[in-house]
Amino acid sequence: MTCLGCRLALQEERAFVVYETEWVTCILDILPFNPGHVLILPKRHALDVDDLDQPTAHAVMEASKVMSRAMKAAYQPDGISIVQNGGMFNDLDHYHMHVVPRYEEQDFADFYRAFTETEPVSNEELFKTQKYLRKYVIR
Repeated sequence: MTCLGCRLALQEERAFVVYETEWVTCILDILPFNPGHVLILPKRHALDVDDLDQPTAHAVMEASKVMSRAMKAAYQPDGISIVQNGGMFNDLDHYHMHVVPRYEEQDFADFYRAFTETEPVSNEELFKTQKYLRKYVIR
């Protein structure tokens, strides 16, 4: 049985994909810090950043650039935060990178509190966000 991250990256589980390449799948986070919060998941299993092979690591960084540009165009945030939690803090047991549009009034510590204090976004809302953000993805 593959891990949840593999199943999401390979679309064997329901995921709201906003961008995909041969190497990675970018999906909406179901517990977003802000609308447009995306996870970049390699299609080949890796647990931590130091487990990524060079082509996959490159693809993750390229996808983070694509997602950052799309978020800036779609949401006009004050900035973008790119975060990766490894080891015991990796909740998918699969390497993933968060790309999150952020605004001036938001404390970065709230990023971590949001995951324990919020409910998953509805599929309807995720579908709307997916459709909206995809319009800004330049391949």
